[in-house]
Amino acid sequence: QQQFAATWSAHVAGGTHHAFHDRGEGFCVFSDIAVASNVILRDYPDLIQRILIIDLDVHQGNGNAVLFKDRDDVFTFSVNCASNYFSKKEASDLDIDLPAGCDDSTYLSTIHHWFNRFRNGDAGRPFDFIFYQAGVDILEDDRLGKMNVTEEGVRRRNEMVFDLATYWDCPLCIT
Repeated sequence: QQQFAATWSAHVAGGTHHAFHDRGEGFCVFSDIAVASNVILRDYPDLIQRILIIDLDVHQGNGNAVLFKDRDDVFTFSVNCASNYFSKKEASDLDIDLPAGCDDSTYLSTIHHWFNRFRNGDAGRPFDFIFYQAGVDILEDDRLGKMNVTEEGVRRRNEMVFDLATYWDCPLCIT
């Protein structure tokens, strides 16, 4: 087994989770996460057999949900605002809709709950790589986000993702 020792990277212009096979949507021309996931799975099969996409943007990662539908090598997990869909909702492997006005307590306890279930194997076999769509449109000051998460809540959310990657000792790419 490969030991990665908490290898993290970031792609600050990325996170284009609304693009599909045949079209872009929501300012996303193509899905960088989908391209990178497919390249990693193709080029590093001895190290990476399963990828987790954690999408914590206020909008559902509808493009990635479709791009990875019915694939057991990529698991899509999206936590989003139930009243903030600008297009058709697609089915991720796991979608969690939170109410408009959701605050730190509800948001963080929901993520904590699902991460614990992942640690207990509820998402199937372990993951070897995590892509993290770290949306900040959940912030209370975002006029279009419809959620009320504070900057401290975002910091704690990010820490939870880092802890999960450390728990599995797998690389993490933040977009």
